[in-house]
Amino acid sequence: MKPLFYLLSLKISGIKNIEVPIELNFYKKTINNSDFDPEKYRIKAIYGENGSGKTAIITAVKILQNFLTDKNYLIDSDNQKILMETINKKTYSGFIECEVYTDFGGKKNILKYTISFEIGIDNRCHILSEKLEQKKGNYTKNSYNLVFETADGILLQLGSDEMFHEIKEKSLNLLGMQTLAVSIFTMKDLKEKYRQNDEMYYISLLILFGLSLNVSIDEADDHKNYFLREEIKTLALTEAGKGEDKLYYHLTDWGNSGQISANLILKNKFEKFEKKISRMCAFVQIFKPELCDIAIEKKDYDQFYKYNLRMIYKDYTLDQEFESRGIKKIMELFEYLDMSADGQITFIDELDANINDVYLDKLIEYFILYGNGQLCFTAHNLSPMSLLKRNKESINFISSINTVHTWANNGNQTPARAYRNGFIEDSPFNVDASDFLGILGGDDE
Repeated sequence: MKPLFYLLSLKISGIKNIEVPIELNFYKKTINNSDFDPEKYRIKAIYGENGSGKTAIITAVKILQNFLTDKNYLIDSDNQKILMETINKKTYSGFIECEVYTDFGGKKNILKYTISFEIGIDNRCHILSEKLEQKKGNYTKNSYNLVFETADGILLQLGSDEMFHEIKEKSLNLLGMQTLAVSIFTMKDLKEKYRQNDEMYYISLLILFGLSLNVSIDEADDHKNYFLREEIKTLALTEAGKGEDKLYYHLTDWGNSGQISANLILKNKFEKFEKKISRMCAFVQIFKPELCDIAIEKKDYDQFYKYNLRMIYKDYTLDQEFESRGIKKIMELFEYLDMSADGQITFIDELDANINDVYLDKLIEYFILYGNGQLCFTAHNLSPMSLLKRNKESINFISSINTVHTWANNGNQTPARAYRNGFIEDSPFNVDASDFLGILGGDDE
């Protein structure tokens, strides 16, 4: 059985136009004993006015993923430039806090992870503090236990005295520019020495949660998790034959899909990759039936294959690069929806872009009925609301003043009608057709 990671709540501040903290809940407030059942909570849509902060939420998850999976995230100059433009221009600082339910081999836990960051006087983003807390997933009334805490680049607490002092010394000058979890994971000797400690177990769960996140956003690069994957490939070799260590097995399995960049695949993962492309072809054919096949052209490239995709039609073939923007978007969408259907956590910005209403509704209905993972998306199209209203915590509205409201069934009122008519709190939509008079086509004297 695959490990379950479920995002319970997300609180963010200081990302794009999100100036004050906002919180999104993905599950009910209490989890009593062993009754955790995400079936009615697996999917969430975020609606809001243009510029209200929908993309900021998806961006925050992408930043969280990068913090947890890329040891060079804050070292890379391009990432720093992006963060300079992403972190709120008034606060110059922010934080991300998430609660995560985990079920690993029947061992249930709830983790709370918080990371804060700021733009320093050197015009670079630095980590201010981190905190990881844990409590048993069966008992929500239990208080959290501190796993580790850092502040101003210094480790404040972690495990036994020996473990704390050794890792504190080796992480000096690192924690302002990379998270403790990533730092420890790249210290192979310490990871091996303390792997039986509870703290190392929870830190490994945190990394696995980061690997289970998948974020589709325009700014996302093609080298997701590359640096952590390099460490995981090494770990995969050292862990061969240690089948009893299920946690480390899943770290190697989830982190090493084989696809290192947009056109490189590990040779030992190529057969699995071929099957995925076959499923991608079937997915695209739903939207474009005239597509006959997607062929993979490959060339040897050391321990990889360098590949290119060719779109096969009845009378011609086409390089993927020259396919229509809409179909390329559908192919990209498949990657993320496939991971969500496989049990992972997926965030997609503007899911409704380039998809017909009818197909969009059917996709959402699939995830409501058959989905195994968690799907959260932003959208402008109101059509999915009629499906989503059946589920719980499934429709959020974010306003331009940084407030979040969750739809709750209210008599005969529907979420789409209430939203369109300005009945959602803080989202009045006070716009009339006449407001555009003198603005559009108004240059004539």
